[in-house]
Parts: sequence; C-alpha cells; structure tokens
Amino acid sequence: MKQLFVSDLDGTLLDPQAKLTDRSRKILNQAIAEGLDFTVSTARTPGTAFKILEGLNLRLPFMMMNGVLVYDPLKKKYLRKAVLDETVVMVLLGLIKLKGLSCFLYGLEQDTFYAYYDSVDSTPLNYFRNERVMRYDKKFTEVEDLSLMAGRGIIYCVLREPKEKLSGLYRELSVVKGVKAEFYRDVYNEEYYMLEIFSDQASKKKALSFLKKKGGYEFVTGFGDNLNDIPLVEACDSFFAVANAHPDIQNMADGVILSNEEDGVAIFIEQLMQSREREQ
Repeated sequence: MKQLFVSDLDGTLLDPQAKLTDRSRKILNQAIAEGLDFTVSTARTPGTAFKILEGLNLRLPFMMMNGVLVYDPLKKKYLRKAVLDETVVMVLLGLIKLKGLSCFLYGLEQDTFYAYYDSVDSTPLNYFRNERVMRYDKKFTEVEDLSLMAGRGIIYCVLREPKEKLSGLYRELSVVKGVKAEFYRDVYNEEYYMLEIFSDQASKKKALSFLKKKGGYEFVTGFGDNLNDIPLVEACDSFFAVANAHPDIQNMADGVILSNEEDGVAIFIEQLMQSREREQ
C-alpha cells in the first residue's frame, strides 16, 4: 500500500519558537532517505516556509497558505495556485476598510511572490511584519492604495487582531462569493487571532487530494494542532493530533502523540520506521 505522511508546521512539526529542531530534522531526513513519503502542509507563505524548511530534504510537493499553493521543491515550481478574482479582492478590501481594519495582501505573478500593505496602523500586523522581516528576511512592499493591487494575482489576505475585532468580518465573509476564510487563535500569541482569506477553490483538503491523486497514494496519515487543520483531518485516512493541539482537533483525531515541544511528529515517524524494520 502506497502511503503518504503529511504534517502541519506551526504548533505541530515546529517547536514553540517556530523552529524545526535538529532532532526532528535528523529523524525525518533519515526516514525520507529510507523511502518514507513525507511532506508538509502550512498556512505560511513561501517567504517564511522556505526558510524554515531549509535542511529538511523534502522531495515531494508541499502545500502552503492553507492549500492555496502546491510547490515542487525539486522542480522549483508551483504545481497549483488559486488566484482571487479582481472583483472579489475589491469587495474584500471594501469590507475591511468599513471595519476600520488593516491587512496584508499576497500576490503571485510569474511565480514571484509579493506581500503588499498600505498601512501599519495595526500594532498586531506591524509586529507580524517586523518579525518576518527580521527573522526570515521577508520583503513587504508598501503601496499607496491596496486596491491598486487587486488585479496583480492576489492569492491571500491576512488580518491579525484581537478576536472581537475580527469576529464581525469573519461572519460577513460567509456571504461573499468566491472566498474561503480560516479564523483561529495565533499559536504564538494567544492575545490575537488570525483571519486568513483566500479562494474557495483552495483548501488543505483540496490540495492534499491533488497530491494524493498525483502520487497515486492509497492511504494518507496527517498530523496537526489547530482549527485550520480541520480540512486536513477530513482529507486524511488517519490523523494524529499533537498533545498541545486544540481540544476540538484532539477530539477529531485517531490518536494523540507527543507535543511539538517534544518532537512528537518526528518521534512518531521514528517509531514507525523502527516497527517496519523489525517486521522485515
């Protein structure tokens, strides 16, 4: 039976400092070298995902931005992308402005990734941007008006604020045709929530289904921790939650493994490989 293993990054494969530990990297690289089919699925953008995954010898395509992008690390090309219609982007920006909120827009043109903003009035977003600039050398482009970017291959919109400031917008998005949204607590700062908006043609479930069909996999095992992993749970044949996972995710899982602080995913993989070796 051809089997694929796929893990979320933040709160799952990464430690509480958003790093892939040397222990996890070593275990996973050995398993991959021995023939294990392993990949990742993340809400992160290419700018941060590529940096975090340095040293992990991924050979299979992996998913970014909640399934908006599927990237082949060997061919260094995007296999799948879901672009928001220009009119839809204008509607989103109008709603965000009416709520007195700020956002970042992400675009992909000719396989080049861009991050746009027109305001840094939001303290949570300002911190979000600065942390990515300093830690991952990510580039953000300031523009006069985000609406001028609406036709520039926009694939994602991100807001980060206290829950009460975003709840109303999240509810209103349910009636906006052509979009899907993920709304969940920031795993690195419980004071804030993330609201991520993208095409309804994208999700972790759809992206994984694409990879499953492309690779001819008969069985997929997933690992996750947060509410935006629910589509991943639905797409997998078996699913394991790390011990630090949201209670709802733990309840949906087939089992609970060690926490991300304890290299839970890597230890699970290591024990699996050891079990397979004993059976041979």
